Amino acid sequence: MYPYIDIHTHHFYQGDNTRLIVNVFPEENEKFRHPSFFSVGLHPWYIRSGSMAGHLEWIEKQAENPQVLAIGEIGLDKTIDVSWEDQSTVFEKQLSLAERLGKPVILHCVKSYNELIAYRDVSNQRIPWIFHWFNTSAEIAGELMRRNCYLSFGNMLFRENSKAFAVFSAISLDAVFFETDDTEYTIRDVYERAVQIKNMKVSALMQQIEINFTTCFGNR
Repeated sequence: MYPYIDIHTHHFYQGDNTRLIVNVFPEENEKFRHPSFFSVGLHPWYIRSGSMAGHLEWIEKQAENPQVLAIGEIGLDKTIDVSWEDQSTVFEKQLSLAERLGKPVILHCVKSYNELIAYRDVSNQRIPWIFHWFNTSAEIAGELMRRNCYLSFGNMLFRENSKAFAVFSAISLDAVFFETDDTEYTIRDVYERAVQIKNMKVSALMQQIEINFTTCFGNR
């Protein structure tokens, strides 16, 4: 059992005996030099028509690596200039890859929760989806958790007026992960904040997150 699990980070780091899933985008091959677990995916921000096919081919190749535990971060974002058609095409191809390999998906979602819930229903996928940096309503949280999805929390737990704080305060821990993403908070900071909110022992929290990880990814 690892004391800490960082389900989504963009930077490899050592310390605190932490199990990491380091996010790797196309052209970030140097990250694979580190002793870690990884996720690979084409983020909607970085979709370009000229490089899309090559990037998807790279992801398919890298995803075969047993150290790559998840496809991600991938998703949909209504606030960017990339066309919805291109976003949907890339998302669906990566979902199909995840389903074929049986690997969970780490999701980026901005103003697109209804669409992703619809994708979840239509695709009838049972592989776990992990919504990173979750920060929306309790109603959406409930819809996702009922569909075998996990919610990942990080720096928004330090903002008591955030939706993430309100949701985390109210939900059970069996669909929860924690992350550092690309913030300055450590995973220890996030765990300590979480036990303050839940008024529980950190050892109990660690045990539950370990159970969640094993349920989601198998024994690692």
